[in-house]
Amino acid sequence: GHSLAELIAIEQRATAGALAKRGRPNMTIHLDRIDAAHVGQLMMFLEIATAYAGQLYGIDAFNQPGVELGKQFAYALLGRPGADAAKREWESLPKSDSRWSV
Repeated sequence: GHSLAELIAIEQRATAGALAKRGRPNMTIHLDRIDAAHVGQLMMFLEIATAYAGQLYGIDAFNQPGVELGKQFAYALLGRPGADAAKREWESLPKSDSRWSV
């Protein structure tokens, strides 16, 4: 007899505890309010942290080949001229089972 909100909160605490017990880094962020200003500040913080982490690990955090490929597939599906190669590649992909889409 627990609500979904209680279950999610318990799962978050349990996961953080399990990670800490195994010496794995983890972080919980608390916001004073859920509004545009606070969520925007959080997003900016995470974007900057991603850039710094990329530098620390020697990874180009701004090179996103998956994003670019997604754009090419979108152009192909929209029928954009010059997107024929992406259309062929899209059509060669295995078909997904939409019964399990979330």
